[in-house]
Amino acid sequence: MTTQQAQTAESVDFDHHSPAYAEHWRETYADLRGRCPVAHSTAHGGFTVLTRYADVEAVVKDDASFSSRHDPDPASPFKGITLPEAPVISTPIEMDPPLHTAYRKYLNPWFSPGRSKSYEPFVRSVTTAMLDAVIETGTIDLVHDLASPVPALLTAQVLGVPLTDWRLYSDAAHSIVFNPPGTAEFEAAVAKNLKVLEHCFQTVLARRAEPKDDLISVFVDMEIDGEKLSDQRIVEMCNLVIAGGNDTTTSLLANAFAWLVEHPDQRAWLAADPARIPAACEEFLRYFTPTQALARTVTRDVEIGGCPLREGDRVLISFAAANQDPEMFDRPDEVVLGRWPNRHQAFGLGAHRCLGSNLTRVEFRVVLEEVLRRIPDFQIDFTAAQRYPTIGIVNGWIDMPAVFTPGGKVGSGFVL
Repeated sequence: MTTQQAQTAESVDFDHHSPAYAEHWRETYADLRGRCPVAHSTAHGGFTVLTRYADVEAVVKDDASFSSRHDPDPASPFKGITLPEAPVISTPIEMDPPLHTAYRKYLNPWFSPGRSKSYEPFVRSVTTAMLDAVIETGTIDLVHDLASPVPALLTAQVLGVPLTDWRLYSDAAHSIVFNPPGTAEFEAAVAKNLKVLEHCFQTVLARRAEPKDDLISVFVDMEIDGEKLSDQRIVEMCNLVIAGGNDTTTSLLANAFAWLVEHPDQRAWLAADPARIPAACEEFLRYFTPTQALARTVTRDVEIGGCPLREGDRVLISFAAANQDPEMFDRPDEVVLGRWPNRHQAFGLGAHRCLGSNLTRVEFRVVLEEVLRRIPDFQIDFTAAQRYPTIGIVNGWIDMPAVFTPGGKVGSGFVL
């Protein structure tokens, strides 16, 4: 299937940033997988979309043929991991091995299972403080008051930026993914993100003068090919950590809260035994897939799913579609909280597998434990709650007002 053939015989009406996609993404992927699992869309300059688990897995494990590289040269076909191209380069996720591997060598220890587990007391302290702030009122916005601040504060703690700026980082991370590209709102979000990067730059300068036990100090100390990183490269890395650390976990928690309200028997089942939460976390990751899809650039003529692709083609790899593939998952359209094993691709696979996956699991488990323990009867006002209007990158919620039976404060050592 050449690109020209794809535009005629295999062309589909598909835009992962459209309102129609946000409303009916499961049905859209099921339809594509059934009739045209390797399809071509003319949206955003044209790309091929993959919807089968096996095809997505093959692409993410073949960095030689499917590049993540982001070249700022407008003439270059290498446009990174988003469709359309992002205004800022994300380092190192928008690099290919072996350069990507050299960066991950420094970063992986900071996000290992053991290191991630060591942050549990901090996460629990922040969660307790957030719940204490609203527990006597009987009202909460599950996004703004809980699901957003907890990962934002943890990300700031790990990175080494001031905790008092968490709202700035969080708002920038959220707004740039739920406003459609090309809109005035998206441009405003980009401007807000640039302000965040300026804050990061100032922290980088401070760490060059006085290193601390934080991730920015690691960035400052890194050597790639025998050279220290530039300030610009470090700021790009800060941007990636802030974006990944804030929005994915927030979206996962919000979607889980909404589903649990709609399934009270399953909520009671989870609350009865917190040891069930880790498996539930994996199922919520599969079912909701916070990071819906990412992109690659074809580096050489290659075949995927029985269809040839040409060098320079852009490919959208849909983790969300892969996670709904009936060839891989029994009853894929249902949430099965105890599903195991659960080989979902919510964190990707291969060399570019999500760096912060272990942190996300710790955050989700702790927050859900505390919610089910302290406000177990929470009810969401779905008439006021707002989903992201576009979920092409992240499947999340803007806000989620809820009520619950008031309780008492328990105290937390966390203070801003």
